[in-house]
Amino acid sequence: MQFFIWCFFAINLSLLNFLVPVHAVAQNSPALAIISQLKGSVKAGLGENMSPGFNGVMLRNRYKVRTEKKSAVTIFFSDGSEVRLFGSTELRIGAKKSHNSRWVRYRLVLRSGSFWGNFVRGKNPVEIVGGGLRLQLSDSSLRFTKKKTGSNVSVSSGIVKVFNKVSSVKILAGQRLYHVQKTDFLPQNVSLVPNQLKIRIEPSLLTFSVNKTLKLNLHFQVVRFGTDHAVKRSGPVLLTSDYYNLTLPDSIELNADGQAKTSLEIKQPRSNDRTFAGYITFNAIIDQYGFDDLQGTSLKIKFENP
Repeated sequence: MQFFIWCFFAINLSLLNFLVPVHAVAQNSPALAIISQLKGSVKAGLGENMSPGFNGVMLRNRYKVRTEKKSAVTIFFSDGSEVRLFGSTELRIGAKKSHNSRWVRYRLVLRSGSFWGNFVRGKNPVEIVGGGLRLQLSDSSLRFTKKKTGSNVSVSSGIVKVFNKVSSVKILAGQRLYHVQKTDFLPQNVSLVPNQLKIRIEPSLLTFSVNKTLKLNLHFQVVRFGTDHAVKRSGPVLLTSDYYNLTLPDSIELNADGQAKTSLEIKQPRSNDRTFAGYITFNAIIDQYGFDDLQGTSLKIKFENP
């Protein structure tokens, strides 16, 4: 999926440079990201001049993206990072950097709402600001929510540095800050994320067959973190993968027992693909606001070529 998105990103940039006069391009900052995987009503634009969004809209420095209630959208950044905005959320990308953060890769400002983000490794970290907190991270994934009662930061991989007005702390995978304010002493507010989404696959032995499609069954279950104790929790699941030759389900919904089951079809890599190393990674998160206590999951599966 991401392979095609980045091809689309590159083609769009090339067309922009070809079609738009040189002086016009010079007056604009380069595209930082594009939006995709829209659900419901989404707007994007500079300042208050926002228009309805659609797949492939390019985002430049200081652009805002806003989702309405029960909406969502994914932002794919040019460095390979991605952010999933949930309902009733507004995010500014490529915001102006402060004197103390002028060296960061780029800066995001969460004005309201909640998002999940996966940020790839880079020479400099990404900075995220919101709710009186300042986050710096690289090669990490997290959920970040801004509320009137305080901000929530839940880390699912990597390390996230969090600063406020009076203190700072490093949050590790599986840890969180819950309802913290700008004057709270952060080290005293670190706790474990209590719940986790798990994936189980069938069949367990996976082998590609020539000119045949492989059917894979996925079973989802919400559990207490660090155990297999089932937790009753319903909600929508967003499933993504780093592999291009498969068909993902349009929607997955956890039932009242915190369970879901789906199937997908996978085809072997193209004959001229020399980059496929025999592994496919699936990522799953709860695709909705209000699930900061439930950590997403990642599953790396080994496939055998015939």
